[in-house]
Amino acid sequence: MTAETTAHPTLIARLAEIRHEVATLLGDIDTRVRPKPDRMSPHDERGMPGPVWEPAEKWRLLVVDPDETPAAVFVSHEQLWDDDLIPFDPTTARRIGMAFLAAADWADKVRAREIAASPTPEETPTNG
Repeated sequence: MTAETTAHPTLIARLAEIRHEVATLLGDIDTRVRPKPDRMSPHDERGMPGPVWEPAEKWRLLVVDPDETPAAVFVSHEQLWDDDLIPFDPTTARRIGMAFLAAADWADKVRAREIAASPTPEETPTNG
C-alpha cells in the first residue's frame, strides 16, 4: 500500500508563478522580433503577388506588392467566407494584432490563476 502525497499549496502557487514567468518570457521571445514572411506568393496565385505569413494552421496574411494596389493586409482563414481574403488597412491590422497580443497576455494570466488554484488537503481524496 502506498501513501498518496499532496504538494503543499505554497509549492503549487510558486510553480504557477514560475509557469507564468516562463510563458511571459516565451511570449516576449515570440513577439519581440517581427516574423519574416513564410513565403513569397507568385503572380499566378490569385493574381496577388507578395509576402505571405502563415502564423497558425489555416491562417494566412498577405500583402500585395505591386504599386497599383492600395496598401492593405489581406487575411484569410477557411472559416472566413469560404477562404476569401479580407482586406484591412495597415493601421487597423496593427490594432487587431495588438489586441491579439493583449488577449493572449490576459489568457496567460487566467491560466496561471487556474493552475495556482489547488485543492486544500481536506478536499483531496485519499485512498482508503
